Amino acid sequence: MINSIVLIIFIISVFYTFKYKFIQIKCFKKTFNTIFKKKSKKAFSTFMVSLANHIGTGNVVGITSAIIIGGAGSLFWMWIFAFFGSIYAIIENTIAQLYKRNINGEVRGGSPFYIKYGLNKPLIASLIAIFLVLSNSIFFQPIQVNTISESLKISLNIPYLVSFFVLSLFFILFIFRGTKCIVKFCEIIVPIMSIGYILIGLFIIFINIKSFPNVLLLILNDAFNIDSILGGCLFVGFRKSLFSHEAGLGTGPTISVLSNVKNPIEQGFISGFGVFFDTIIICSITGFMILLNNVDIDVSMYSGCDLIIKVFEIIFGHIGIFFAVFFMITFALATVVSQYYLGETNLLFLIENSRFKKILLFVFQFIFIFGIFIGVFLSIDKIWLIIDVGMLLLGIINIYSLIKLNKKFDEILVNYLVDNKR
Repeated sequence: MINSIVLIIFIISVFYTFKYKFIQIKCFKKTFNTIFKKKSKKAFSTFMVSLANHIGTGNVVGITSAIIIGGAGSLFWMWIFAFFGSIYAIIENTIAQLYKRNINGEVRGGSPFYIKYGLNKPLIASLIAIFLVLSNSIFFQPIQVNTISESLKISLNIPYLVSFFVLSLFFILFIFRGTKCIVKFCEIIVPIMSIGYILIGLFIIFINIKSFPNVLLLILNDAFNIDSILGGCLFVGFRKSLFSHEAGLGTGPTISVLSNVKNPIEQGFISGFGVFFDTIIICSITGFMILLNNVDIDVSMYSGCDLIIKVFEIIFGHIGIFFAVFFMITFALATVVSQYYLGETNLLFLIENSRFKKILLFVFQFIFIFGIFIGVFLSIDKIWLIIDVGMLLLGIINIYSLIKLNKKFDEILVNYLVDNKR
């Protein structure tokens, strides 16, 4: 059932890619022009928060598990899904710019906003907002928190209770204070963790450069091997890719509306580039590190972050444990921080006209802390299925909405191409 829906999501993305003549290829140049050439500080800040939301444990543990379970070929199918799926990021983040609102003095927006104000479907908008609130408090968030607490337990033997109190205190003192603190945190941590991870990956590729062509050949051969495909490498790759970048699920637009780009589609291109950066660059580095060092691990012996810690230890020796812990904690923490903003925004959408905003916001913060409790003290095995189902529910509602709003995107695109003479 889940694989069938993921396949449908992929097929629709292929249709839109051909309809818009592979417009996602423009993401690289357009992103560079908007962020660096035009020096848009707001666009850069938004991009950092967006990356924080997507570069999480899925880029490390998820990819390691994908290769071990689905084989090397699963990495290729992740690339394919990310390339075609990036069209969703362009469309949803472009449309979101049209329907953002000012709530409590801050810009808020996202999929519930364009479903309510663009499609005039308030009930469906409220439904996806509820899913987003729950997803970013007690469904998706605990995985990231579990990664932090487990990493600290494995490497430094820090008790779970200590991790829970430290994380809770961090959110109460800093992140609960508002959007500015969240943006500032992401501006600092995301470049450090991303550049650091890329440099380590490039170093591994460099010292194994003679083996790199063989690794690429292995990935391609395995991707099109009938036994590998029947064994699940295609669907493992598709599902891990969707979990990694979330394009089409309606999560990204909540963050991208913070940007103040001149034309709405400029933010679409930036978000589309984020899919490439998140999945094709960051995820690939993890895969290359494993394949270049012929890491062979029985995945059944591991449950989560202990798997990637073992991989780093095999590659780098004892110091690899601390490398792994650093990246696991920063990746996970950045994601949790952005998830709070995402959940809070969708809560504000639901209670916009309520007289009890402050009380309800406090309740959400309590639920968010409870999500931290779940992540620290419970195993993540029981919530993986809920996460898959939750993501697909978001995808079904959001992609339906994008299809209905497609003419609006067409208008924006036509005007943009005319103004910029293609």
